[in-house]
Amino acid sequence: MGYCLGIIEGNTAMAKPITTTLPDDLVRFAEAQVAAGRFARVEDVIEAGVEALRKRQERCDAKAQALAAALEEGERSGVAEDGVFDRVRARHGLSPAR
Repeated sequence: MGYCLGIIEGNTAMAKPITTTLPDDLVRFAEAQVAAGRFARVEDVIEAGVEALRKRQERCDAKAQALAAALEEGERSGVAEDGVFDRVRARHGLSPAR
């Protein structure tokens, strides 16, 4: 089933309508959220899900930046054995030291 996403109340950003097809279980879940009164429309459920994903990604990005900064600080300390920070960066998918 396709749904067109729109603007939720109070959202002043420009909205771009999109149409997507969801698996039946997600459609039932979204419709149940509306039926329970948690959201006014299925489109609002989908928008809330995308917003939650955006916030989760922002938290993940912030943690990666903090880890990279901590690794740089550790390298500057001169206390660790050679290559330890490069191994940590590789394990976490971070760029090699500059």
